[in-house]
Amino acid sequence: MRVLVTSTPGSGHIHPLVPLATALQAAGHDVVWATARESRSRVERYGFRSFAAGLGTTERRERFLKLSPDVFTLPHREQRIVLMPGLFGRVAAAPMRSDLDPIVEEYRPDVIVHDLAEFAAPLVATGRRIPHVTVAFGGALPDEIESSMVESVADLWAADGLSVPDATWLYDDLYLHPFPAALGALPRAPTARGMRPLNFDGGARSEPPPWVSALGRDRPLVYASFGTDPLAPAPWTDVLSALALADADAVATIGVVDESSIGPVPANVRVEAYVPQTFLLDRADVVLSHGGAGTVLGAATHGVPQLCVPLAADQWANADAVAASGAGITLELDQREPAAIHAALRRLLDERELRDTATKLAADFRALPHPREYVEVIEGLA
Repeated sequence: MRVLVTSTPGSGHIHPLVPLATALQAAGHDVVWATARESRSRVERYGFRSFAAGLGTTERRERFLKLSPDVFTLPHREQRIVLMPGLFGRVAAAPMRSDLDPIVEEYRPDVIVHDLAEFAAPLVATGRRIPHVTVAFGGALPDEIESSMVESVADLWAADGLSVPDATWLYDDLYLHPFPAALGALPRAPTARGMRPLNFDGGARSEPPPWVSALGRDRPLVYASFGTDPLAPAPWTDVLSALALADADAVATIGVVDESSIGPVPANVRVEAYVPQTFLLDRADVVLSHGGAGTVLGAATHGVPQLCVPLAADQWANADAVAASGAGITLELDQREPAAIHAALRRLLDERELRDTATKLAADFRALPHPREYVEVIEGLA
């Protein structure tokens, strides 16, 4: 088969696709990747030929904020219904669709595999009668989100002479869902099937830095991250103040944030721009994060209790799912002073029930089908 993988840029969208793409490649199929120019070196480093397609992260965000300058003034759980269709539909879909046309003409894929937020692939696939596979990175979408996504691309479908779709365009041929039932039900679609997230982060292709081996030996380890490029400001100063109160080692990965802006760094905290979470999750006793899908799934599959401090987008839904499962705690906006963060960390470190539930949740993830189990299914589609 010739397999075209398409994704928006950024690790949170690329990494969930890598295990399935690798499994298809290992089975002898030709796999190429279309993504923004800024991400081509990343996917090529992971072993895939690439095409440049779609907007980069900065341009996409700037265009979106011109369309919706007040989005971050909305109540936090209501922002997603503007963010998802705005960023990935109204802003990003048309440029991606234009770039995919010549790529598909040249490469002639037998199947297209795309991340949930890459809205152009279903349109291109439908117009050319190519089967497509959606790889999700979080929980099932609420009905109102699905409707807003459809609305955001309706004009593009009409311009191609296609019937304006309903939400089934996400689920046409195969929809691979990364959450077990403990974190929420499957989408209501006959093509929706669970697939175990392997939490690829590039770490398997390199060695951990020497300082990692000393962590978590004599006292617990807290791993704190708000992602590499957060949509909203992260409360690093309060988090660091809380970590200073903890009898624990801590690693804080701050991404693009300037270290001089986060306040004093306690002696028990090591600050890094980025560390593959693969190197830390086997040692961590608690993960404190924004509730981003990659971090939530990584912690959950390793059986690590989680403290979620969501900032924007789907992070609130992810955090709510973790808290509802009993494997973690979510802090609301008025619960983020250092004392409250420290108290939540203490609960996660001390309460057996939270730790046991996190361990059971990891077993639920292991019960999901491995990505390689879908190679034959995708061959059947093509």
